[in-house]
Amino acid sequence: MSEETAVEEYRQYGYRWVVLLVYGIILVAQAVLWLSFAPIESDVEKALGVGSTAIRALALVGPLMFVFIGSYAGDLADRRGFKFAAGVGAVICSVMGIIRAIVPHVVDSGTAQYWLFLVCQAITGAGGVFIVTNMSKMPIKWFREKDRALGIGLATMFFYLGTAAGYLLVTTIAGIPEDAAELGNMAVIQNGLNRVLTVFAVFMAASTALFFLLAREDPPTPSGPMPEEVKLGVMESLRRFMGSSVFRALATVSLVGYGIYMGMAVTMEKIITFHGFTAKFAASVATAMILGGILGAATLPGVSEKLGLRKPFLVLAGLVPIPMMFLMGFVGSKPVDLVAGALLGFFLLAALPVTFTITGEMEDIGPRLAGSAVGTLMAIGSIGSFAIPFLMEAFKREAIRSWSKEAVADYRWAIVFLAALGALAIAVVILWVKETGPRARRKAA
Repeated sequence: MSEETAVEEYRQYGYRWVVLLVYGIILVAQAVLWLSFAPIESDVEKALGVGSTAIRALALVGPLMFVFIGSYAGDLADRRGFKFAAGVGAVICSVMGIIRAIVPHVVDSGTAQYWLFLVCQAITGAGGVFIVTNMSKMPIKWFREKDRALGIGLATMFFYLGTAAGYLLVTTIAGIPEDAAELGNMAVIQNGLNRVLTVFAVFMAASTALFFLLAREDPPTPSGPMPEEVKLGVMESLRRFMGSSVFRALATVSLVGYGIYMGMAVTMEKIITFHGFTAKFAASVATAMILGGILGAATLPGVSEKLGLRKPFLVLAGLVPIPMMFLMGFVGSKPVDLVAGALLGFFLLAALPVTFTITGEMEDIGPRLAGSAVGTLMAIGSIGSFAIPFLMEAFKREAIRSWSKEAVADYRWAIVFLAALGALAIAVVILWVKETGPRARRKAA
């Protein structure tokens, strides 16, 4: 374990990169479990014999679990440490991954398989909550105070990397031909789905074992100032957080931001294929959006730290995606779609680590309650990630393609709805979020 002097009274250890890596791997693993069905949604719909709304629920039920246990998971991390809380989540995800892989081999009915998958997805989502709520807790313990925004950004990068990998891995591992559903090749679709479930179960279990083997709760000596721990219950923490106008504003931003991201992610196939492009290209646009988010999460928190400002990056997170969504929905050009998707992800998804950093810098929350605060924000955000994609369905229309004369779903009014929500989030940030970055702290001092 190598050491380097951070400041006179603190040491920063090279082993922090090992801890960040193994934690990042279980972040990736839980994300690909969550996305096992979404990239091949149409094929799974045919294989299981259920409707599109039911298949969409397989992707949305996981994030919904944040609503129910997000605050508790964050409180557990504050009380027992990030390794314990994340380890609990990793074990839950591993068990559910194995059960999902077994189900198709012991249950013949597609309807029965669907309900078992839905239960597994819900419990996997609950396990993922215990993992994800530590994206600020782990860097706070292992990184210097001035590098914590970078650490949180890198942890968030792993979270998004799992989503991007999920889109690519599912379609690659499944290997389902584009016309399999049209030709009725149910055996080909089922075999492809079985391969996905098996590979992801092995990946999750191996990642969990690696995490328990190499992760450490604390460095040998503190890497930065750690305030005295405050032990609050879930409801007490929630009352304390929601009493702050800044936190309420951040909660609104999380709800809208999560909702826009999830709405675009799960509806991307419909948005892109409306212009006559293939589902495979739609997956490429979704991947570009997530890869842009990974790059943004890895770079913008560091830029924020150098500039000493947080608030402008939250404004950009709402300002840039609005025109990008309109370009994707109304222009119908492959290069434009790819660039717009990447720029949307770069600014929108980078808001997550910036929001986490702000909560850790707020005087009435700070590092001592960071786990509980992050869990609460993600719980509120998950309400948006569940509700907004379903609300988009109310705005869709049927349209007739001029060149093919076939009726297709038109989501352009749904994009207008998302743009209005983005404008609302920008107004909330401008009016109620207070700057907490180094520049504001120096000014206050």
